[in-house]
Formats: sequence, C-alpha cells, structure tokens
Amino acid sequence: MTSETSPKRATIAAVARRAGVSPSAVSHVFNGRPNVSAATAERIRRAADELNWRPNYASRKVSGGGGRSLGLVIARASDTFGRDPFFMRLLAGLTQPLADIGWSLSLTLVAVDDEARVYREWWAEQRVDGFLLVDVRTDDPRLALVQQIGAPAVVLGASVDPAVPAVTVGDDAAFATVLAHLAELGHRRVARVNDAPGLAHTRARDERFAEAAGDQGIEPTYAVWDAAAADPVAHLLDRLDGVTAILVDSEVIAAEIVAHAPELGVRVPEQLSVVAWEDSWVSTLVRPRLTALDAPVEESARTAVALLERLVRGEPAASQTVTGRRLRTRESTAAPSSVPS
Repeated sequence: MTSETSPKRATIAAVARRAGVSPSAVSHVFNGRPNVSAATAERIRRAADELNWRPNYASRKVSGGGGRSLGLVIARASDTFGRDPFFMRLLAGLTQPLADIGWSLSLTLVAVDDEARVYREWWAEQRVDGFLLVDVRTDDPRLALVQQIGAPAVVLGASVDPAVPAVTVGDDAAFATVLAHLAELGHRRVARVNDAPGLAHTRARDERFAEAAGDQGIEPTYAVWDAAAADPVAHLLDRLDGVTAILVDSEVIAAEIVAHAPELGVRVPEQLSVVAWEDSWVSTLVRPRLTALDAPVEESARTAVALLERLVRGEPAASQTVTGRRLRTRESTAAPSSVPS
C-alpha cells in the first residue's frame, strides 16, 4: 500500500487534496497564472514541497509535447502592465521571431519579492530554456541569479554586467536630435522626467541628456514623476521652476500632462512643450498630439531572441546596439511664449 506522501507516487490530485483546492488551482499556480490568491498559492506550493511534487515539464519536451521557451518574468501589477504600450509592443515584437525558430513565450507577472523564486523554479522544472530580462534595476540581483543557476539570459536595456549580453538602443543621437529640436524652437531650460529612478537605464539616460544639453546650450534639470501625489501633474508643474520644455520617459504620463496641464493654467505647447521618450498610439490620442521618439522595440525583440537562441545552442553572444530612436515631431512642441508660473 502506497502512502499519499510517497514522492514517487505523488500526483497533482494529491497536492490538491493536501492544499484543500482543486487540481486546476494547482495547475494555475505552477503555470504562472495570476488568478489564484497569494495565500492559496503559498498553501499549494507548501503542499507540493511536502509531497516532493513538481510538474514534469521535461517529459513533455522529450515526448514532443513542448518545445523551447523564452521566459519573461515581469515585476509589475497587472493593471500597470496592461496600460504600458511598451510592453504591448514588446510582446507583439517577440511573437514572430519566436515563431520563426519554433519557440514559445512563458510570461508571468510577479511581485518583486517573488522574482527569484520564479526564476529558480522555472529553470529547475525545465519550463524555459532562457530568460529575457527587462526593467533591469541598479544592482539587480537577477543578473547574479541567472549566472548562479546557469540559465542563458539576455538583458533588454542598459548593459550593466558584461557576463550577461544586452540589447541596447543607440540613444546618444536621440538626445542630440530632440534637444536640437527644442533649442531651435528657443528653449533654454529643459527637464527630463522619469517615473522609475531605480532602473539601470535611468542613470545612463540622465548622463546622456546632460551631455547633449551642454552641446546645445540648454540648462538641463531633472524631475521624478510621483504617481502617489494627490495630483501628479500639479505636483510636477509646481517643481519645474522656469522650465519651458520637458522630455518624459513614459508616453502615457506625457499624455496625462498634455491633457491636464491646461486645467491647471499651463498651456501646451505655448507655455510648456512636451516630448515623450517613447512613441505609440497613445501619442496621437491627446490634443495637441505628442512629439515623441519612436523606439525600435520590434528590432530589439528580434535581436534579443537571436542572441538568446545562440546562447541556448552554446554559442558565444555579445551585446548589441540596435537602431536609434526617430523623432516624430507633432503639435506638443513649439516656441515658448512665456514661462509657466
């Protein structure tokens, strides 16, 4: 007679019974689906540990039930993720190159505290063959983690560790282009607005912004978007102090500024020109439409997939820089008529 706790005989049904849930709930947790509460998911994982049970992803691959897969673990809330046009473009950009090589995409949204666990589990279970790292933070622990567990990985964004190849965008020319555009219009004090000061690329962009501003005779200044403020747009405008143009990392935030600033007594673009660092369909929804920098998201995705495929095959893969951003001039930038009060 075999005990339910026997590692050799443990099944998904046994895990479900021990956790007091349905087998489908167990499946959802181990497939990274977000429709199970944190408390229930923890109970399920504890039951699986007690029974020494894990999904047999490796056997699925051997039997032809699965192929190679790219892992994308994003530490964002589902509502924030769903409103970010960049990620929608990234997912669309990954679809074709992955299909071309017969790979699938394993995607999940997690809290920052759960990142390491997901990376370790997905790699140990052979659920994925490599990882694409996005939103890389300063001193990001994921870089050491993927090296520790031996997982191939590619960074999308700033290169922060030579041991992990990265796909970066040639931003130097972009800053020069947009600041030349603003200088030609007569702007002499420009602010760069970011909403993620902890990300690795933020510091690098600040440095390139300052250098390009110096070349154009523009005084650079910096501001961080505070989404927790009672009125984030008003909070930002109150801190601009003589700034006549802003370059905003997020086109969603830039659109919010364009829409709300006139209600606060600041006319766009007459008193404040607004440029978005990213471009998408969002840029054309507001009036005036946003001047924006179109990033090569799809090219970045293709390049990252190609690098990761080489790493998985055991071939060397060096960091690459893709085409720079292109300035899309629209109605949100003009010569300043007065300084916002």
